[in-house]
Amino acid sequence: MSTYHNPARARPASSATAQRGSAVAEFVMVATLLIVVGLSIVQLALALHVRNTLIDAATNGARYGALANRSVEDGRQRTAMLISQSLNPGFAQDISASTSMVGDHELVEITVRTRVPLIGLLPNGWQLEVSGQAVRYG
Repeated sequence: MSTYHNPARARPASSATAQRGSAVAEFVMVATLLIVVGLSIVQLALALHVRNTLIDAATNGARYGALANRSVEDGRQRTAMLISQSLNPGFAQDISASTSMVGDHELVEITVRTRVPLIGLLPNGWQLEVSGQAVRYG
């Protein structure tokens, strides 16, 4: 007695059998999405770190240049040194220093222009300009 397979009498595939093999594809798609989101968050945090560091360096340089025995150029050099030590020296390429009068007081302003990092710490993104001001003493 031989048995043969009759497709007309075959039972429908269960839902577990129909889903076989889709777990791998689903994992790859979800893992890729999570990696992209995670790297985007890390890169945003890095861009904010660079922005905050540049603001701090410009403000510190302006305060240094506003001291009675210092010049505006000293403040610019101090800003460049702080940026070079804390970030990539490429961020310290375009630093300007100026003075202006606000009422009876002289104001020292240090401005840093650079590009926001898009990949790592390389200044290759969009333009960023930050400045720091301080009132001259003495």
